[in-house]
Amino acid sequence: MRGQLAIQHVHIHWDKAARGMPWSAVRNALPREVPFDPPHASARGWYQRIDHEGRTNFAPTTSYGELGVIEDWRVPLATRMEGSDHLWLRFNVANHAPYRPNLDQWIVRLPFGQRVTLRCNSKSDGDHDRWYFEDVVHVGWAEAATLDLPVFREIDERALLY
Repeated sequence: MRGQLAIQHVHIHWDKAARGMPWSAVRNALPREVPFDPPHASARGWYQRIDHEGRTNFAPTTSYGELGVIEDWRVPLATRMEGSDHLWLRFNVANHAPYRPNLDQWIVRLPFGQRVTLRCNSKSDGDHDRWYFEDVVHVGWAEAATLDLPVFREIDERALLY
């Protein structure tokens, strides 16, 4: 594959107690995209994950993983080349309920030098409580791992959860 991938995954996670005010105002004010600044150059690109958990009052935790070095199962994206100038994407975001059939397929044919954004949400019943999740995944494909690219497509797979 020519070029590099830049993948930024913003994951917001809260429980039923944090569903209403004042925590909904805090969640809605959280950034869904932050500056993408990997620690050093990489041959294949970078995966950046930003976690905001209700248990920590939505304080962000940021981590970077170099593509080709971190385990593939940690990256919420599968890719397939088409020629030398298009990349098919399938998102592997763990959606519990409601089920989204679109996310089981190759849904984006990303041209070189552009980026795509996926927004989705879900809920899950845990041992003692219900959990809610919001995921925003930005993917850029260019000569260098960056998200400063023209937006090719925005996909919104969010559903009503309450």
